[in-house]
Amino acid sequence: MSLKKLALAALIVGMPTPAFAQINAPVPVANYITFGGFDWAWASPCPPTGAGCGSGAPVDFTYQATQGWRLPTAAELAAGPAVTDFGTASAFACASAWFTSAYTHCDYGDASGGAVYGAPGGGNWYDETWVIRAGAVPEPAAWGMLIGGFALAGAAIRRRSIKVAYAA
Repeated sequence: MSLKKLALAALIVGMPTPAFAQINAPVPVANYITFGGFDWAWASPCPPTGAGCGSGAPVDFTYQATQGWRLPTAAELAAGPAVTDFGTASAFACASAWFTSAYTHCDYGDASGGAVYGAPGGGNWYDETWVIRAGAVPEPAAWGMLIGGFALAGAAIRRRSIKVAYAA
């Protein structure tokens, strides 16, 4: 190997990994799942602080918090989805480009091994980060609640007017 090729190879290996631009837009439906009344997004192949991931940037909620995204609690994680709910190893929902400027991928193998930040058995430097937001109330349920509320209010008014009629 010539000295020029060796120097070029050393230069390429020593180059920093380019940072990606974080997408500051709502996460597309194809990049998250709905499970148990919540929207779940796979936000990073690292813990939310970025610790242990080399030059990995932490999860950035600057824009996404305005969309309702946050870290799940331990109880929400315990009742949350399994990695297979995000799809198969060859095609799964990943939203890291919307939450970090360091990565545009998620590590299916890490999550399938139980390495999810905040989940029981997690705690390794390669934990995947899932984020959560309250899912939209389905339209039929919203209408049912509205009609049920009107029925209860009507029953209360009717009951009050009957009591007034008997009192008079």
